[in-house]
Amino acid sequence: MIAGDFLSRPWVRALALIISFAVLVALLWQSDERLPPLEAESLRGPSEPDGFVVNGLYRSFDEAGQLTTLISSPRIEQFEASEVAIMTSPDATLIDKNTGSPWKLTAASGTFHQQKNLVELEGNVIVTRQISDDRQGTLETEQLTLDNESRTVFTEAPVTLTDGRTITQATGMTAWIDDRILELKSQVIGLYEPATSNSR
Repeated sequence: MIAGDFLSRPWVRALALIISFAVLVALLWQSDERLPPLEAESLRGPSEPDGFVVNGLYRSFDEAGQLTTLISSPRIEQFEASEVAIMTSPDATLIDKNTGSPWKLTAASGTFHQQKNLVELEGNVIVTRQISDDRQGTLETEQLTLDNESRTVFTEAPVTLTDGRTITQATGMTAWIDDRILELKSQVIGLYEPATSNSR
């Protein structure tokens, strides 16, 4: 009966509750110390991005502050550990340093390697450039790499080039953007279409 009276006192119940809480905190603290720290990658899985950007825009400038490259994408997934960004439907504009004329690039997907400053484009890659007022040059391939440091684009895949008068097919290509030099590597086939006359 004395023990019952003792346990029914409010301060004893409060003290017992505090002790129980302290023991629970101590147990949780010790269990945390035994577990290895969980990294973001182990929580989300290696194939999931650290973050993503909607309607992202990437700009690159030369030493004089002039815009040289502009790349946009409706969704960019970022992987911090590998310093890689994966772009959906990238749309790029490369500015010719000498003439200021743009090269337009589109693809189904693209991977930006931040350390190397490389963009790998894949799937229905199309590059267009205005040759003259009435002619446009087009390059089509399934894979193309843009090296933003050397200002080159290159591929080992088959390519098709058209300029309104000729169609050229080859396997492998390197192009120097600012020098407007194009090197086709192998299996080059060209077809020339003469201008048609409306006179009879």
